[in-house]
Amino acid sequence: MSIRARLAQPLRRGEFEDLRGLRIEEPLELEGALLPNVDFTGTTFAAPLALRGTVFQGLAWFADCTFDAPVNFTDVRFLSDARFDQARFHRLATFSGAEFQGVACFDGAGFADAAFLDRMTCYGNLSLDRTRFAGPASLQDTECFGGLWCNGTEFATRADIRGMEVHGRAWLVGAAIAGDGPSTSNQVIGAIRSYGYLWS
Repeated sequence: MSIRARLAQPLRRGEFEDLRGLRIEEPLELEGALLPNVDFTGTTFAAPLALRGTVFQGLAWFADCTFDAPVNFTDVRFLSDARFDQARFHRLATFSGAEFQGVACFDGAGFADAAFLDRMTCYGNLSLDRTRFAGPASLQDTECFGGLWCNGTEFATRADIRGMEVHGRAWLVGAAIAGDGPSTSNQVIGAIRSYGYLWS
């Protein structure tokens, strides 16, 4: 069964489409689709991935994935947890307007090119533990209702965090934008509107 056919399967409780460890050489466009529980852990996307407006009805696992081409998650809705921990984004990564109803986990992920995580709505925790943004990054106007975890997050060039709001705890220990000292996160703190406890 093709990848597209497997992703067209209905959502089934306790079951997921096992797409782990693959190498996908052709562009995958599923804009506006309704997807079941999917596990792409360890998969390499050698061609563009376009999912604008797609709805992940269950779990979405992209942990340890390699994205060698641009990815577009604009206006995607994740109705449960979305796991991108240890993922490697080598080209443009766009999550503008994405909605995460579970945890949005990017722990240990690396963004080599521009990353747009702007206008996102995160009802669970947005976790960027030791995430590295090598290129320019935008989290402008993103809302985190379940908190923000930026432990050791590194913005190596420039970051636009204007208008970002955090409801719940905000952990910014070791977070730094290029030009900050190793123990300061004043630029990050100053750009975020926090309505809960804040650690820095």
